[in-house]
Amino acid sequence: MSTGFVLVLLREIRESILKLREEFNARLDQTNERLDQTSASLGRVESELHELRKYMRQMALNQAKHEQAHSQPVERLGSDVHELKEQLQRLKKGL
Repeated sequence: MSTGFVLVLLREIRESILKLREEFNARLDQTNERLDQTSASLGRVESELHELRKYMRQMALNQAKHEQAHSQPVERLGSDVHELKEQLQRLKKGL
């Protein structure tokens, strides 16, 4: 009788272990699937950030070129205005 009880107990323990193993394997599969999805998502984000960095760098270069191109005419206009003021002063003195 005690041998039969031990066998039943061992069988239940084995079945519980097998069930637990199946549950762990299912959870592991789910975790691996989520990890794969997360890795793919991070890959897309990394790629998009790289593209954004290139775009921002190009924008900064374009802005620098734009500022340089527009600073020269403004400086020229400033000197032209200064010359006109001097000429106006001379004309006023001449009258």
